[in-house]
Formats: sequence, structure tokens, C-alpha cells
Amino acid sequence: MRSVLEDRRVRALAADVVWIAVCLTAIASCSGCSGGGGSGAPLGPGDSQSEVALSQFASCDDLRAAIVADARAKIAVQAERLREDGWTVVRDGDVLVGAPGEPVPAPRPDEGGPQPGRSTDTNVQVPGVDEADVVETAGDRLYLLHGSDLVILQARPPEATAVLARLAIEGFPTGMFVTGDRAAVVSQVDDPGDLGGDDACAWIDDPLPRPMALDGGIAFCPPQFTKLTVVDVANDAPRVAREIYLEGVSLAARRHGDVVRLVVQRGWGVPPGVPEPWGFITSPSLAESEEELRRRVDAWEQAAIAALDASALEDWLPAHRERVAGDLVDVPIDCRDAHVPPPALSDSGATRIVALRMSEDDGPIEEALVIGGAQQVYASADTLLLAYPDWSWFDAGEPNDRTAIHAFALGEGLETRYLASGFVPGTTISQLAFDVRDGVIRVASTVSPRDAGLPGAPPTTSRITTARVDGEAIAVVGSTGDLAPGERIFAARFLGDRGYLVTFRRIDPLFVVDLADPAAPAVLGEVEITGFSEYLHPLDETHLVTVGRDVDEGGRVRGLALSVFDVSEPSAPRLVDAQLLPGDGWSPAESSHLAFTFDSALGIVALPYSRYDGVFRSSLVLVAADAGGLTPLGEVDHGRFAVDACGPGPQPVPVPGTEPESAPGVTAAADVDPSCLVPPNMVRGVFFDDFVYSISSGGLLVNAIGDLAAPVAAVELPSG
Repeated sequence: MRSVLEDRRVRALAADVVWIAVCLTAIASCSGCSGGGGSGAPLGPGDSQSEVALSQFASCDDLRAAIVADARAKIAVQAERLREDGWTVVRDGDVLVGAPGEPVPAPRPDEGGPQPGRSTDTNVQVPGVDEADVVETAGDRLYLLHGSDLVILQARPPEATAVLARLAIEGFPTGMFVTGDRAAVVSQVDDPGDLGGDDACAWIDDPLPRPMALDGGIAFCPPQFTKLTVVDVANDAPRVAREIYLEGVSLAARRHGDVVRLVVQRGWGVPPGVPEPWGFITSPSLAESEEELRRRVDAWEQAAIAALDASALEDWLPAHRERVAGDLVDVPIDCRDAHVPPPALSDSGATRIVALRMSEDDGPIEEALVIGGAQQVYASADTLLLAYPDWSWFDAGEPNDRTAIHAFALGEGLETRYLASGFVPGTTISQLAFDVRDGVIRVASTVSPRDAGLPGAPPTTSRITTARVDGEAIAVVGSTGDLAPGERIFAARFLGDRGYLVTFRRIDPLFVVDLADPAAPAVLGEVEITGFSEYLHPLDETHLVTVGRDVDEGGRVRGLALSVFDVSEPSAPRLVDAQLLPGDGWSPAESSHLAFTFDSALGIVALPYSRYDGVFRSSLVLVAADAGGLTPLGEVDHGRFAVDACGPGPQPVPVPGTEPESAPGVTAAADVDPSCLVPPNMVRGVFFDDFVYSISSGGLLVNAIGDLAAPVAAVELPSG
């Protein structure tokens, strides 16, 4: 017979299996829930609207009280886990009660001036809603984020492509928008000490608070800030027009016209005096009995709650500053703009939606602050969704994991107005798992049962759920029911009244789902092939082109593949063609749709692709795609920009055998040992008329579509 401690250990391990599975699916902080505060209309089995209500407060005192109540509840939940689950370690065959050490972390249309010709721009999820990217096109210009610089190039005529200007951006740039005569660049900045942020090494989390260990000590974790730099690009000398600092890390950015909305996430931090739990509970040694462990956990809980009760509101709220005439100015948060879920329903952090106009040097800024760290952001022309995997579902006794969604209305101005919240079953893979059409919220999710991974447990399944805003609640109105038992969603896309899902375990079913009647979503058909798709893109109204992985019949994952599916007959979708790319390679388009470029006028896909075939290579692969299938056109190699890792410095050199005169602007260098060459990383491909512009970490090449071997122009882009 097993001992009480052994029983508890089995239960703790089972909980860990589920928790780790959920976290790996989320790839982000497993965050919390909330919803509209209204009638209590049912949202699903066992879920009522009141369980997920967001609240706003007329006074800062009330806001502070709600935040402290949330933190107190989280401390209590974690203390109870420590008391009841009995974290155990085995030493010399004797079971001792104590802490195991470091806990498992939770994975956490363009108005840009006259268009003299045709060019491709950022591959967005929703037409007309721009997403921040590292490459933008506008008129005859090409804008790049390269290293820490904003680089502006004249792109027409193609043979005269050249750098017009470079502007150093503070921090590490991650994306930008360009419209009219303005660029808005998003970058991540470590607090040099004058921005007023909190230490990022500890935050209210699971368990609470959590230190970040580094080589046995505490890591140096400077506060992180998201900076928005607005730049006037009307002239050849770009001018910085505005600099805004928001404490936290950028989760997403969207542009509607000249209105930019940044979604920034920051851990709450730990108010002064809250003790670190593991050192408190295990000091001066591991507890020798369960009773001793309970006493230590009780003492930690009391000390933590006392420190929370003594905290001030400014201990919690993230910093917001703007540089005005060279000086940093505090921008206070209006307490009425904060939204708080019920206690212990949201995980660590705060999510901020900050809106401003790019066209104004000193215009107003509007903000919505939501307690809890979001995982995904979706935005249409008039709706913004924040998705929060519910970290508390297991403790709440729910049979399956679930995700909370907060819906906000986007008007023509800066307001981001809270509408409603609710739960949907399961967790989601990316922003492409969400959609809003005619007031209906559509969500593709993978549902994991409470005992996932244990013998006899129900299998993981997938589904599409539909919901509507009903008063201040998001009410579920329909579902496909369970699909593909034992498989997880690898890709999702909503196009019109159709939803497309790809699940995978050993084969790749592509499901076609009819969503015309939100109350009765129905699977119309499916096709099964070996392998799986990771990104789905509309080729035309009746065909999809996908990026994914080939898998042999034995289940072994092979190389990267492009595929074309015919969905003109939704009851019988079929694979038209598939092309396996050479070598054992990978593409950033597997995880980010921004890296995928399709020129519908030319019918050509441009895909950054890296592989190893004796040496590492990174190139831009071009493939013609139409209803009839796929035709490889070749690739543009940036080997001429490779760095000699064995030389005295990072000097670009041509690949042996490459004629330097075929790359105007790149000078020849002495022959080097090929094993010393480090190729640049291919980033993007864009099209201007009948030319493709390939962009890597080393430079830019311009090629006519019909001649990918001999570029008409080359621009070296060394780091600096």
C-alpha cells in the first residue's frame, strides 16, 4: 500500500504532466480569465458570466484594493498547493518533505502616398489591419529594420536601389509601421536606470513570487520597456517626432489608418517585503516532516499577505514615460482605465493597450489596462480580442482546460472600449486561431482533459467554437464538437464562411468547416495526407497554399514542404500538389505569417529558407503557385554577404566562384577557407513590379523574376 506522501506525490506528478502540456501549448505565460459583468448568461458547461467578470473602478483606492485582493487569493492558492501536494524529494531511500528547487516555469489598406507601381507589403491576417513588421514598402521606398537602425532605401528603378538614410533606433527594433510621411518603430529597451521600471527577476506567479536563478545566483534582470519611436520620413533626413516608453514587452501592434495600438505585457513584480517562497520554506534546511512543511508554508503565506496589505498602488502599476524636449516625463495611468478580473483568475502581469496617432507629434494617448498576462491578440477593423489561457482551471475542478477572451470595440478614434468576456474550451495556437465576422467570434482550439497523459484518460481533441457578445458576456452559441481525437491543432485559418483546421499526430487531416450558421458549425469534408501544415494562405477563392512539414509513413518528420489544396468542393477537399524543399531546412514562415510573401499578380510565393547540405545556407526560395500546382523557380542566395569568421573582423566576402561584378556594390575579397564562411540569415522577400527584393542580415539583392542568378543591384547592410 502506498503511503499518504506517495499518493500525494503521484497526484502532484499527474498535475505537473497536465500543467506542462498546457504550458507547452500556450508558449507563453499561462494567463487568466475574465469576462463582462452582466446578466450571468451561461457560457458553457459549469461556466457563468459572473465567473469571468472584469471590473472597473471609480477611485484609485478601489483599484488598489482589487489588485491586492487578487494577489492575496493567488498567494492562498499557491500556499494550499504546497501544503496539500507535498513537494517531495527522495534522498537515500527516505522520503523527505520539502521544496524541489526551481519550479517549472510557464512557457510564456495602406495610405502611404502615391503608388507609381505595384509592390507587396506585410502579409496581414485581416485585410486593412496592418501588423508591425521588419520590412515595409511605400511608394518607391523600401523600409528595413536592420540591427538597431531604420534603413530607408530608394527601390525604383530597381537597378538604382540604394540607401537614402539610416536612423539609429534606441534598443532592439522588432517591428514598424509606415504610412504617409510617418514611420512608427517598436523596439525593446533595457531600463538604463532612469525609466523607473521594476526588477524583472521576480513576479507574482506559480508559485509566488518566483526568482530567476542564474549559475546558482540571482540573475541581473533590468526592467524591460517597449519603446515607440515616431519618425517623420518626408525628407531624406528622417526626424524623430515622438518617443514613448511603456514598461513591459511588446505582445502585438496593429495600425488602423494612422492610429497605432500597442499591446504591451508586464509582470506585476513583487511589492517590497514579499518573501521569496523557496528560500523561506526550505531555510535553514528541508523540512523533516509534513507538519513542519505546513508550518513553514503557513508562515510564508502570512508574511506575504502582510506585505501585500502594506503595498501602495504605485508598487503595482507599470511605468509610462515620454521624452519631451530631451526630458523624461511621467504619464500617469488613469485608474478608471484599469480592468480587473475576479481574484485568482488571472496569472502574472498586466496587459496594456495603448493608442495614439502617428501623424501627431504630441497628440493624446488613450490606454486600457487589463490585469493578467495575455497570450494572443487578434484585431479586425472594429474589434480587438485578448486571449488568456485560464491558469486556474485545474484547481477549479474543470474537466478540460479553457481560454478566457476579452473583447474590445475599436472606434474611428483612439478609444479601445471594453465590451465583454467569456470562456471557450481549450487553448489556441496563435492569433490565426481567432476571427470575428458579422459579430460572431470564431475560435479554433485544442482541448486537453484534466487527466491528459494518464492511462485511461480521455484523448486530446480539437474544435471550432462560435460565440457572440450578449450584453456584457461572450456567450457560446455553437461548436463543431470534438474533432481528431489524440491530435492537436497545428494550423488554423478563417476565410469568409469557412474555417480550415490542420491537426496532426501521424497524419495531417485538413478539415473544411462550414460556419455560415454560427449555431451549427459543421465539418463539410477532410483530406488526410502524411505530414502537416503550419501556415495556411488563400491562393484564390477555392485553393489554399500551405507551408509545413513532410512526414514519411513511419511518422518520421522530414523536410519543409509547400502544398496546394483544392477546396472548391468542400465535401471532398484534395491535395493538388506538394513540393519538398531541398535539404533539411526550416523557414521563419513556419511560426510567423509575416515571413510569407505571396504576390497574387505574379502568382509567386517568396519564402526565406535555411538549410544544411554540407554547409549552412540561407536563401529566398521562389515558387510559382496556382490552381494547377507548384513550380519551383529557383532561389536567391546571399552567400556573397557571408562573413569570414576566421578573419580579423566580420568582413563580408563573396562565395568562392561567385563573380563580384554580378553583384554591383559588393567588392571582392581574398579567397577564404569555405569552412570559415558564416552565411547571413534570410529575413524577407518583397516584390516591386516584376522584380524580387531579397533581404538578409547581410544585405539586399534585386533580381528580375526571370533571372535569379544575376542581380541588377546589391546593397551591403553591415551591422553597426
